[in-house]
Amino acid sequence: MSKHLNCVRGKRFIQASLSNDFRDTTAGLTALSKCLLIALLTCLASLSGIFAGVTGGFISLYAVFPRAIEQRLIFLWVALIIATCIFQTLRRSFLQALQVAALVSVVALPISAVILGKLEAAFAVAILFFSSLLCSTAFLSLLTGSLFLSLVSTLLDKPQKTARIYIVLITVITAIFSYLLTGSLQSQASVPNQASLAVLAIMTGLVFGGGAVAVSLYVTGSQQFESLRMWALSIGCWRGTSFHNLDLSRINFRNANLANTDLRAQKLYRTCFQDVNGLNRAKVDNRYLDLGEPKVQQLLTRGCSSVLDFCRSNLQGAYLQRADMRGFDLTDANLTGADLKGADLRDSILIRTQLADADFQGVDLRKNILIDANLTGADLQGADLRGSILVRAQVARADFTGADLTGVCIEDWSVSSKTRFTDVRCDYVYRKYQDGQPSDRYPVDRNFEAGEFAFLFSEPEDVIELIFKGDFNYSALSLAIYKLQTEAPDLNLQLKGIEQRETLWVVKIKSSSGAINERLIEERLNSVYQMPNESNVGTVIKDSVYQNYQTVVSRLEASEQLVMHLAGVNKDQAEALKELSRKPFGNNFSISGSNIKNIAGSGQIDYHEAADQVRSLVTNSADPGQVIPILQSLFMQLSQQKVATTTGTQLEFIQQLIVAEAEKDQAFKHFLIQHQAQIMSAMPSDAIADAIQSAIQTVNSKLS
Repeated sequence: MSKHLNCVRGKRFIQASLSNDFRDTTAGLTALSKCLLIALLTCLASLSGIFAGVTGGFISLYAVFPRAIEQRLIFLWVALIIATCIFQTLRRSFLQALQVAALVSVVALPISAVILGKLEAAFAVAILFFSSLLCSTAFLSLLTGSLFLSLVSTLLDKPQKTARIYIVLITVITAIFSYLLTGSLQSQASVPNQASLAVLAIMTGLVFGGGAVAVSLYVTGSQQFESLRMWALSIGCWRGTSFHNLDLSRINFRNANLANTDLRAQKLYRTCFQDVNGLNRAKVDNRYLDLGEPKVQQLLTRGCSSVLDFCRSNLQGAYLQRADMRGFDLTDANLTGADLKGADLRDSILIRTQLADADFQGVDLRKNILIDANLTGADLQGADLRGSILVRAQVARADFTGADLTGVCIEDWSVSSKTRFTDVRCDYVYRKYQDGQPSDRYPVDRNFEAGEFAFLFSEPEDVIELIFKGDFNYSALSLAIYKLQTEAPDLNLQLKGIEQRETLWVVKIKSSSGAINERLIEERLNSVYQMPNESNVGTVIKDSVYQNYQTVVSRLEASEQLVMHLAGVNKDQAEALKELSRKPFGNNFSISGSNIKNIAGSGQIDYHEAADQVRSLVTNSADPGQVIPILQSLFMQLSQQKVATTTGTQLEFIQQLIVAEAEKDQAFKHFLIQHQAQIMSAMPSDAIADAIQSAIQTVNSKLS
């Protein structure tokens, strides 16, 4: 049982001493450390005022009451250079400000020569000296003041009150120091009317003090000076609680105070930060997830965010139970392994989002756009996905048990034998996505019966889908399968089909070994593509098909000899292997990729589209009124697409599809055998019944 801690101020944890329960814990600085840092704050505030006072004192003394026009001109130029330097620092960067200040200094010399009628070396040196001196003091005032304010916001719970005190302190110190400096220099300057000079010095000090405050406040809130905040956080966490470089996975920090804590952890997998105070004042990094982003901190601690744009954000392993994420744009974001139980993601955009192994139990995902999303291994038990767009989504090994999938668009989604559809609720689906809208409702004029969706869309247990990205090369894949079959005959692998889904290629592989292991086959294929070899073979195969197949493709296509060398086969064998992806399908058809083509090559049809119609024809045999419309629609499509234009070829097409579907789906096979008589009686003609009868007999003899 974990030990609950109430106060861990100043403690440096090691992995062995970690508890998994830090609820209501107070972390951060000890009282002594805080007192020392407050003393540092006072010093910084005083230094800022002193530096501003030096600048104000010199300007007030020499710019207004000079003994000669040269002095007045010097300090007018100096004032302009300082203003330019500060303006460029705020607008651009300090380095660019120095460049502009140097340019103004150079321009000042010829203009001054025209005004004075001459240009002495002492005058040029004075401009450069005083501009450098006063620019330095002005910048130091800006730096110390900004660091002070950053530390205030890091150390104190109510920084606004302290900031007001700081404004008064800086302004007063600047005025006093400006007055004292002017008084110490006025005897050397022989300035008349000392009372006026004193008033001017004080006024100049107040102006410079207020200016220093205003500029420091701006700098503190500017993204250009984020490094100042990092310095402040580092100083503020000095001798504070430290979890540096530890694995904080699954630790509960709920309602803890983590201000002035070092949270640069090695891992934060499902670490709970809900209702945490002071996370914005802790020292964090983005090593594991984007914990340094204010919007991410707000989402993790409050369960919501005022910012909805999380494109490309890294939220891997984030603990987001019951979070309100309605309308979030999570395009290209990484939520791998995130805990989203009970979260509300209605109307969110999850295009190309990484959601592998994420926990979506009971999540509201209605009307989500999940195009190209990776949901491999995700837990979607009881999730509400009504109306979501799952086009080209990868749902291999995903668990949809008890989920509601009514109205989802599943065009080219990738399921596997490990995808679970137990007790799924689904009235209908859409099979196409066109012009930003789902289309091709299925079933067309009815709803799915109980269990029908799972029956139609579950993959057989002995078939897996492997995803290939980029361009595709049939030869290279065939050779890899050949090598794997040769080196691992225990897997009994067979290439069952290849289909293209936009930029993805899906390869279906069957294993009759009894206990197919998808991860094992992936690893074996990786090892095949990474074999050491002569000359450029190592370069060709350095990237596996699961990472960047395009490199492999371009190299292998360039040299047929290299392909044969990689496979260790002769030319005739290589040519034969190329034909693995194109197989005969009866007497009049062949399968190439995901398409069924007639041998004449004049037409083709998508295998899955045709298979859905034929299966619907068979499974609806209980309702003869449904059979004739399905047959008419199928025959018309086969004729229009020039796949099968005669009655004989159409019947052969149906027969071959029934056999193929029964071969890969045991449940469908048993349905055919058990309901044979009912199916025959529902057919409108003897010819069709004979074709289906022949298919069932083939199933019995070939697959039983």
